[in-house]
Amino acid sequence: MKFSLKRMPKRNRLAALITRSVFIINGLLILVVLFQNYQVSRQIISQEVARSNQQTSSLVQSFFDFRLTALQVQQDAYSRSDSLLIALRARHYDTLDAFFASIDQTVPELVPDFRFVIQDGKLAWDDANHEFYGIDTKQLPLMAKAMSVSSNWHLSQVPSTLGTRYLMLRKTPIIDVNTGEVMGLLYIGIVLNNNYGLVSTLRDSTKADNVIMSVGSEVIASTITNRAGYSGIDVLSHYSQSPEHRNFVVSKTDLLINTTPTYLSIYTITNNTQISALASSHYFWVAVVLIAIFIFAALTRLWLNKRVSDELDRLMTFTQDAVDNKIVAPSPESDVEEFHQFGQTLELAFKRLYEQERRFEDLFKFSLSPIILWDSDGQVVKMNPAAHSYFDSEDDDTFEQLVSKLMPQIKMCNTGATLTGINLPLGNKVFRWNLSPILIQGKTHTIITQGQDITSLIEAEKQSEAARQEAEESARVRADFLAKMSHELRTPLNGILGVSQLLKSSVRDSDQLEQVNVLCNSGEHLLAVLNDILDFSKIEQGKFHIQKSEFRLVELLTSVEKIFSPLCLEKHIDLKVSNDLSEDVLLFTDQVRLNQVLFNLVSNAVKFTHEGQVHVNVSASKSTQGESLLNIVVEDTGIGVEESQLQSIFDPFVQAESTTTREYGGSGLGLAIVKSLMELLDGEIRVSSQLGLGSRFELVLPTPMRIASSVEESGEQVSDQELLFDRQLKVLLVEDNHTNAFIAQAFCKKYKMEVIWVKDGLAAIEYLKQNPHIDLVLMDNQLPNLGGIEATKMIRDDLNLDIPIYACTADGMMDTKRAFLTAGANYVIVKPIKEKALNQAFVHYKNMFYHG
Repeated sequence: MKFSLKRMPKRNRLAALITRSVFIINGLLILVVLFQNYQVSRQIISQEVARSNQQTSSLVQSFFDFRLTALQVQQDAYSRSDSLLIALRARHYDTLDAFFASIDQTVPELVPDFRFVIQDGKLAWDDANHEFYGIDTKQLPLMAKAMSVSSNWHLSQVPSTLGTRYLMLRKTPIIDVNTGEVMGLLYIGIVLNNNYGLVSTLRDSTKADNVIMSVGSEVIASTITNRAGYSGIDVLSHYSQSPEHRNFVVSKTDLLINTTPTYLSIYTITNNTQISALASSHYFWVAVVLIAIFIFAALTRLWLNKRVSDELDRLMTFTQDAVDNKIVAPSPESDVEEFHQFGQTLELAFKRLYEQERRFEDLFKFSLSPIILWDSDGQVVKMNPAAHSYFDSEDDDTFEQLVSKLMPQIKMCNTGATLTGINLPLGNKVFRWNLSPILIQGKTHTIITQGQDITSLIEAEKQSEAARQEAEESARVRADFLAKMSHELRTPLNGILGVSQLLKSSVRDSDQLEQVNVLCNSGEHLLAVLNDILDFSKIEQGKFHIQKSEFRLVELLTSVEKIFSPLCLEKHIDLKVSNDLSEDVLLFTDQVRLNQVLFNLVSNAVKFTHEGQVHVNVSASKSTQGESLLNIVVEDTGIGVEESQLQSIFDPFVQAESTTTREYGGSGLGLAIVKSLMELLDGEIRVSSQLGLGSRFELVLPTPMRIASSVEESGEQVSDQELLFDRQLKVLLVEDNHTNAFIAQAFCKKYKMEVIWVKDGLAAIEYLKQNPHIDLVLMDNQLPNLGGIEATKMIRDDLNLDIPIYACTADGMMDTKRAFLTAGANYVIVKPIKEKALNQAFVHYKNMFYHG
């Protein structure tokens, strides 16, 4: 009898399979690496060349921009020079050569190739350097005309006796900062042809061997010498075929000017030694990596055969038991740290998974928000108790409504989308739903929806929106009211103050003059209260703007003495103004607002002081950061304020006592405006006071200070009315109010002017069509038929007249002034018209527009 043993099929061990796979993959990898080695090397070299070229292009563009920016900054700096302004205003062009020569000696590396000045559309001055480059002087105005209105750099090409010249041109206006007048345009030019200094600096900054500047195939500047062994034409011809070469690499940069592409190109030529070294290094490390792969494969085979298979078998058994039995037993022990950690991690993961399932189930059951699970077909899988309490009622069809309204979102969510914030009204409630798909292997398995009852939130949002709209409407109504009240109050005030000023100059009887003074002072007081209210409204709305300028401190103090000395003399109190600083000190801050602050404080001090003195002291100090500080102290021996009321003294519409308003008058806004103005000026105000002994206000204002030079003058010129103009001016007055027209005509007659009066904007337009030769137009704002702003715009746009237009408006709001200036007005006078303000306006007209 013969017996035969049936041979069992040989099974491969996991370690052997892994090792065999590693060897097969390594073998294929080695073949691929060897086969692709050359291609990889070329790619590495190409990448290195591209990176180097990109860095070089960035350096070239950055240096070129830096050079232009440096020239631009210097040009803008000396265009504001007082010497340049004086020379242009006096048309002493011969002094400009010395002026620019001194600047060139200061910064010789930032000297442009040539300069010239255009004034009144004509060539006023040039430095003659353009002739060295073969550019005719007649070309300069043509180049200026060809440039855009902006102050950016302009690339231009012009013919010359030496051939076509490529130029970089830039202009900047020469502006008198005191008047805003453009005195002329200063042009500078850089000649790019044969500009060795520029290309050699580019070569040094990019560390290239040579640099070429070209326009297309034409080389206009180069650093290449005869010793280089190649020419600029060779480089351009070779670059068009391939930027790489055995001995050198060429990088091309197409220059941008003001971020705009130009036809200028910069070529940099660098040595190729580093690229060759990089290729050799690459080949070496490829060989090292191949050897390391072989060694690693051999070691991996030995280790896997010895340790991995048994450990993996035990872990697989542990995992299968945990999944099948839903019981997490302790993970199998292993003397290999990694497998031990792996087993513990699996054990912890299963525990956390089951814990999360339990927590999710608890959250689902005990959540106060309704949660519903849906399958991919839109059928309800499960509802939590909260959802049952909301929707599972037999008395109504709420659930059917929910399914009907949510079904479109469920279908959309079934495609993988997550939806949030879906508001659905159900009955008398509103629910906000969030829908999220639960994906298994990329397909939607379940859709979870969670709702929130937001009925009260929706109602609150509606109330909030209504409140917001009401607040915006209230702000708009208040602004309209202030604008209208400003006009309505200033219009009769214009008549009161205008007639009173006319009477003051004509009344001779002392009793009548005293009565006129009472009338004038009452009108001024009413105007001050109106201005306080309007200023406070502007501050509240954030429409109050600070305009800083340089002025003499002594002017401010002189004004205080001149204005308040007569008042103090009448009340038999002393006014002392002391200045610890030089009379030549110049401040740089908002003069009008500082005047307003100081006048408010001194006015209050004089008002509330019946005996003793009012003392104003000015000094200077330094902050901890070295910043100049102006210190102003206003101290009086008046009625004082109780310490308990000092906290509210700067609140609007508040005075120390209720009887103060009745006894002394005022709006209660003065100190509130003072505090707000000091905050806008970045300063601070402090107060101390004792009832019955007086008050002390301290102002600390950061402001630059300097000593005025001997040639600087201060103060305003007070022009004699009859001698201001040497001929009779013809003035068109556009005013609908008879009183205002009477006042304006009376003031104008003092200047010997002929006044033509029309009552609305349309009449003004018709008159100017027939009589365009008017010297000046005085334009009111709120006119019948056609308003002043619209009439001004029509005069400028439709009639194309450049007649000076001075707006006279009772609306003191900044928006109205800005609208007038935008429409084409040259000046704005705020009613009520005061004789001094009108005189200043006529002086402005004489300086800017008058031709005798």
